[in-house]
Amino acid sequence: MKRIIVIALKLVVITVIAGLALGVVNSITKEPIAQQEMKKATEARKAVFPEAADFQKMDIGIPEEYAIIKEVYTALDGEGNAIGITAAVVTKGYSSGLNLTVGVGADGTIKGVNIGSNNESPGFGSKAPEELAPQFSEGRPYDEPFVVVKGSAAGDNEIQAISGATITSKGIVSAVNTVVEFYKQTAGGAQ
Repeated sequence: MKRIIVIALKLVVITVIAGLALGVVNSITKEPIAQQEMKKATEARKAVFPEAADFQKMDIGIPEEYAIIKEVYTALDGEGNAIGITAAVVTKGYSSGLNLTVGVGADGTIKGVNIGSNNESPGFGSKAPEELAPQFSEGRPYDEPFVVVKGSAAGDNEIQAISGATITSKGIVSAVNTVVEFYKQTAGGAQ
């Protein structure tokens, strides 16, 4: 019985020391990690809206139907005029946790799509940053919802699916359409 108590006390001491060590490491790394995440988000906004001189966070409630949108920034020109928005989105492709940043201009065009971290299938959905994002090139009009097509895309609103990753393609296109609709309905985008 005495031996069990000694072992239990040793385990408690080890657990307390490990917990304290983890707490110290967390307090040391918390701020640098937050700064790196903020830097990545700023770089993604600049990548999808290159002509914006600055970005201002929109402090508005995001309606339930746009729940995949996590953050919205107003894109500002050099004189402080609103020229569109960028939206950080977390959606589902083949796997959950597909992170996008979408730039939508007040001029009625997509400014860019940045596909960030994701858990999509290696060799298929993981190709989205190289194969799908460029299809939302700057200047592509968003007057009609985008649709995924297999084979060659012919219309301005058609996005060619990634071969073997139609679900990922549809998830990304749906997310872009959601951001465009949010912009049109909530932020006053081009109608």
